[in-house]
Amino acid sequence: MKWVNKGEELGVYQLQQPESEKFYVFGAGDIGRGLYVTLSHFQMFAGFIDNNVQKQDNGFCGQPVYSYRWYLENGKGGTLVIAANEANEAEISRQLQENNCKYYLSGIFLHKILPLLLFRKRELLFMNLAQICVTERCTLSCAKCAHGCWAVSKNAEDMKLEEVYVSADTLFSKIDYIHEFVLIGGEPLLYRHLKEAVEYIGEKYRDKMGTFSITTNGTVTPDLALLDCCKRHKVFFRISNYVKAVPALQGQYDKLDKILSEAGVGYYLGKAEEIWWDYGFSDTLQEESAEQLIQKFDQCMTPCREMRNGKLYYCVMARTVSDNLGYHIGEDDFLDLESLPEGDLGRRILLEYNLGYSEKGFLEMCAKCRGKDCRNYPVAAAEQLR
Repeated sequence: MKWVNKGEELGVYQLQQPESEKFYVFGAGDIGRGLYVTLSHFQMFAGFIDNNVQKQDNGFCGQPVYSYRWYLENGKGGTLVIAANEANEAEISRQLQENNCKYYLSGIFLHKILPLLLFRKRELLFMNLAQICVTERCTLSCAKCAHGCWAVSKNAEDMKLEEVYVSADTLFSKIDYIHEFVLIGGEPLLYRHLKEAVEYIGEKYRDKMGTFSITTNGTVTPDLALLDCCKRHKVFFRISNYVKAVPALQGQYDKLDKILSEAGVGYYLGKAEEIWWDYGFSDTLQEESAEQLIQKFDQCMTPCREMRNGKLYYCVMARTVSDNLGYHIGEDDFLDLESLPEGDLGRRILLEYNLGYSEKGFLEMCAKCRGKDCRNYPVAAAEQLR
């Protein structure tokens, strides 16, 4: 969306708000766990709903899990948020539509609904996902890496530790709460200052985020000092499962399972990834008008903000691919948080930017990205170049 009246767009921003400030999370799994933590922080969590009888019997996150039938009979005072992967999300949506139940998908809920609700009702600035990319170096060389890390030298310079500190300080000085804050790469476990970064951010800002996570491909074994630090600050490991492309990784995943479990560090290793979407970054795409690029940007709704020093990048992939592949496109496509106006105007501008407003209404890198249409271009996940 293109700014017309910067800092004053919320008055005309049309989005149906929920009737209730209590939410039932439909899906007692990894996505549901994150929603539970965030909603509980704001006293907005009403309960879990799940079709799985075993989960109903055992509960989840120390909370009861109700059946959908129970919700139909007892839960009308709360709004449903579906917390599931794409396949289950579609099935649950059909189930709810049969009974004319109002609901939100977790993506739109965290990206737009909850930020607006918290700002309008409680004057709080909320962000779904924010990341600091501590290194562009990686242990793998994936042909269709969405960050272009295959092109990065093994000797490339990482982010300086002081820059990590400044990035975190600047971001959390402006944002009241982040659903999930992530340290990423490349492969972040290559970053030799990772423990210090976790310690600093965890000590100062852990209460301002729902989930504090590290996204890793699992090829590097964390040492005991890092694991102890991660346990103290409740850092969650998200392990990408590339065993289909690199079968030798299975042994490393088994090792990580043992090490993380023994250390008391939470983690998630999903099913083996088979398909990625090809964003087309390395291809020459046809020229598009500004109006077409705005439409592409609005349909994309990427949640992946990146904080780098005082600059907030709307799309971490746009910044990393441009740098790593040497395009140097859209180098001014960021919001300078240190230059925001003081007070309510600056907070409104930051919220609008997070919702998708900008000076142009799109990013320059959108011209080299397929956006939402990337789903029409499936490729083998994590296929290695070398």
